[in-house]
Amino acid sequence: MATRRLYTIAPHQAFADRLAATLLSGYPFARGDELSLARTLVLLPNRRSARAVQDAFVRASEGALLLPRLAVLGDLDDELMPGLPAGADALAGPPQIGELERTLRLMPLVEAWQRKTGQTRAKVETLRYAEALGRTLDLMQLYEVGTDRLTEAVEADMAVHWRSTATFLNIVREAWPEVLKTLGKSDRVAERQALLMRLAVRWRDAPPPHPVIAAGIANADPVAAALLGTIAQMPRGAVVLPGLDQDMDEAAWDALSAASTHPQAPLAALLRDMSASRADVRPWPGDAAAAGGQARTDMLAHALAAPRETAHWRDTPPPAQGAQGMRAVAVRSPAEEARAIALAMREALEVPGRTAALVTPDRDLARRVAAQMRRWGVEVDDSAGTPLSLTPPGALLGLLLEAAKSGFAPVPLLAVLKHPLVGPGEDRARWLRNVRHLDLALRGVRPARGLQAVGNRLRRELPGTADVDGVTGWWKAAAAALRPLAEIFRQRVTGDLAAVAGKLREVIAALSDERFWDGPSGRAASELLSELERYGGVTDRMPTADLPALMSALAGSVPVRPLYGRHPRLAIYGLLEARLQRADLMILGGLNEGVWPPADHFDPWLPPGVRRALGLPPTDRTLALSAHDFVAASGAPEVLLTRAARDASAPTVASRYWLRLQAFLGADLPHDDVLAALAADMDGEEPRAEIRRPAPAPPHADRRRAISVTQVETLRADPYQFYARYMLRLSRLDPLGASPEASERGVIVHDLMEKLHREGTLQDVAAREAAIDAALSGYSDHILLRVLWKPRVMRMLDWAAAQVAEYELGGWHVASVERKGHLDVDGVKLTGKADVIFQKGATLAVVDYKTGAPPQQNRIAEGYADQLALLSWLARSGRLGTESLPVAMVAYWRLSGGRTEGTITSSETSYRKVWKELEMWFDDAEARFRETAAMYLTGDAPFTARLKPEFAPFNDYAQLARVQEWEGR
Repeated sequence: MATRRLYTIAPHQAFADRLAATLLSGYPFARGDELSLARTLVLLPNRRSARAVQDAFVRASEGALLLPRLAVLGDLDDELMPGLPAGADALAGPPQIGELERTLRLMPLVEAWQRKTGQTRAKVETLRYAEALGRTLDLMQLYEVGTDRLTEAVEADMAVHWRSTATFLNIVREAWPEVLKTLGKSDRVAERQALLMRLAVRWRDAPPPHPVIAAGIANADPVAAALLGTIAQMPRGAVVLPGLDQDMDEAAWDALSAASTHPQAPLAALLRDMSASRADVRPWPGDAAAAGGQARTDMLAHALAAPRETAHWRDTPPPAQGAQGMRAVAVRSPAEEARAIALAMREALEVPGRTAALVTPDRDLARRVAAQMRRWGVEVDDSAGTPLSLTPPGALLGLLLEAAKSGFAPVPLLAVLKHPLVGPGEDRARWLRNVRHLDLALRGVRPARGLQAVGNRLRRELPGTADVDGVTGWWKAAAAALRPLAEIFRQRVTGDLAAVAGKLREVIAALSDERFWDGPSGRAASELLSELERYGGVTDRMPTADLPALMSALAGSVPVRPLYGRHPRLAIYGLLEARLQRADLMILGGLNEGVWPPADHFDPWLPPGVRRALGLPPTDRTLALSAHDFVAASGAPEVLLTRAARDASAPTVASRYWLRLQAFLGADLPHDDVLAALAADMDGEEPRAEIRRPAPAPPHADRRRAISVTQVETLRADPYQFYARYMLRLSRLDPLGASPEASERGVIVHDLMEKLHREGTLQDVAAREAAIDAALSGYSDHILLRVLWKPRVMRMLDWAAAQVAEYELGGWHVASVERKGHLDVDGVKLTGKADVIFQKGATLAVVDYKTGAPPQQNRIAEGYADQLALLSWLARSGRLGTESLPVAMVAYWRLSGGRTEGTITSSETSYRKVWKELEMWFDDAEARFRETAAMYLTGDAPFTARLKPEFAPFNDYAQLARVQEWEGR
């Protein structure tokens, strides 16, 4: 057997630097040959590692040199090796099918299988299944799983569901090559496997004359592993493994199975596939002593030993120097963790030449850290990129579809129109002014669906503005730009995703300018739309309601990476990108279970039992690789471990690696409490004076001298609210797209009762119905609102008409309806309007309509519901369209229109503790009013906030009063 050249570089030794230094020295081939390095081919696991090795050569050479050829071999998800001499026939084949095109072509097959098996899923779920199916097809090709083997693996005692799934996989596996042949496309994995096998045979029979080094590869499929085995046996070949533990107990090494989550499990599997053993591996030559850190590697090996080996911890104390340079930071939340990491990276920049890198599989944490670094004007390169859906162009694609799906409801419509990429770039101020006009017009109840309804609302709400013609003209242009999407959503289903992409491009061209297509994110959005336009027609018909989620999922799978402008000494890596990377400070972030290591991946097409039967790598392989990545990153001279005690929704569980280090090292693992405290206080508020309850006291001359009977209780319960509303004249904006409220229905009913009373048609059923139709149509053009509200309002008016008729039978007649009046009291003008006043002989009855609940008796007794008493004062004074007569009765008529159509709360039958002596209540209310007016309107009492919050009718000014800052102290 030929000698194998198998080497390893320990985790504490910077892999790329050690590799470059040794190759520059001429070892292991052609020592002294200056051109040997330029002829050397180095195979690496991914493009990031190639960049790391390139940078290592530059650092080590300290000058100009001819670099070796760097190519990518990679793991399952890596691309085909560029530049390898596989023969001219490999270059003449058909083009490879793209990932998106393959997914779109697999979606109809998945949908047919779902229908056959009785599954109904949203289109975005079908997309996920199709993506998973593509990965399964790749896996079956990588491990040469034939249809016969798959059938045998499932036929045992699996559930019927898995048998049907296996049948489906067999059909797709057999049919897919024919589909590709028909399309004139080739499969990426099939070509990769054919190339690697052809290369392995060629190099075995005729080894290349130039050196070939495969370095940094910890995991490979059988074909790639066979190629590595061939390279290791070539006269001028070598394989350099990352972080192989040569000191691990032999029994523990032999016990490593394919399903083991131990950090060494991937390397053990790789050596088996290469038909090699650990004894064949030697340390990579070079100045290993200069790297130091062997104690760190030994400590990590003991701390992450297999569970049955941890019993020896009692006999194996931690190496004295193992934890030197390591520290841990545990904080409360992801926001604090991001701040702690940002502080550590910012601190590293204070040392000239010092580098720092964050390694984390948590993309949210990576984005938080990048955002925190921007507060210092530092842009950090995130190697995993940002999903297109989180960039402005990608977000706009989703917003456009969401707005069209909602029928251009106010909130999503304005989100589109206010988007920074929408509107002209040069005259954006005018665009935003027009959007602001539309915003104000759409406040309140939501209009009917469609662009026409939005235009109707705009014209109705802006009839008297000087700019109405400009605003309506602007809206006509904007509506015309959005109309192509409206046409798509007029149908419940669509069968052409390509047409949707074309409409999106058309709308963007009309609403935006070239800014949308600028930069990496704009180009990524353009490429996504182009691919959808080319291949979107192959999908089945889908509900148009699924389009926004589908587009967000498609955009979310497209990474956007900046081309330049990032800081040269800082980086953010995912686990795959971090392999072979090394910085002076390595920050291992997101050390929680389910993040690092990740949650066990569920394969919807191949269950664990089938994977084992087929000899496929178990889903646990991901856990083992993440453990290996943890060990490799922890070998840096300085390491910072971070985790948050909870995520956005619940407490978290510390990573098993974190817990292992804590258990093994105990107090020897230092915790950086200073960094944790700084992170907690980084965005803390500056000490400031205590906020007191607001109590403005405007000058006597500026105080309001008029008040309505409905405002008196507000003035007494919450003087500040009266001050803000009626003196500062601040009013609350209605929310956008609000649901119709009972208070609005109450206003409509009051207006209807006034209209019908004045016209004398309250007892006419046809007149009532016509009035209701007119009132509801004037309130909202939304047909659903009219359908839901009309029956209830009709029952209200029917009940009110019956009560009026009953009063008239009792001798009462309507004396006044919705008459306004005022009374001067101690220099204050008291105004009011009674809903209806009845007269019987020489006495009056004052009635107030309520569509909600009337005030409780305790509220009346406390003097915070004096409206009827003050109206009676005006009526007795002859100020409400009646003679000056005594009031013998007051009443609340509650018009509910529900199961109980209405109820009457009157002084004759209700609230006897308060209204038993009606004249006494009137006198008390008048005295309370005089006292209140003397204090706040003609006096100098401050308008204190929330004197009686339990009786304050509304709370629209709580933010202005900063209630949360002082209430409860």
